[in-house]
Amino acid sequence: MIAQKQVSLVMLLAVLAFFGVVLGSCASTSDLKAVRGQAEQALQKADEALQEAQTAKASAVDSSRQAKTATDAAQSAQNAATRARRAAEQAKQAARDAEDQARKAEAMANKAEAIFMKLMKK
Repeated sequence: MIAQKQVSLVMLLAVLAFFGVVLGSCASTSDLKAVRGQAEQALQKADEALQEAQTAKASAVDSSRQAKTATDAAQSAQNAATRARRAAEQAKQAARDAEDQARKAEAMANKAEAIFMKLMKK
């Protein structure tokens, strides 16, 4: 009986020691609060990073849209410059043609005047 009491006492002490170790190794309330606070800070930083990423994406989309608009405007300007160059070339050609026609007309007028003068002398 004494041995059985000693075994029971040893078992009781072992169980109490086990619970002491288990409860002692558990996190305290302050530890849990600290971990929870760190988790909340991490979530807050993640939310801020997500918002910054969304803002950056919106800026990138807007910049892309503006770049396309600028590219389109540059293409339109280039097309207008090409049309203006062609029009200038056509105007130069028309001026050359007009000069040629004027020279021909002047030569014909001189010829007609010479014929008229010849006829008048007779």
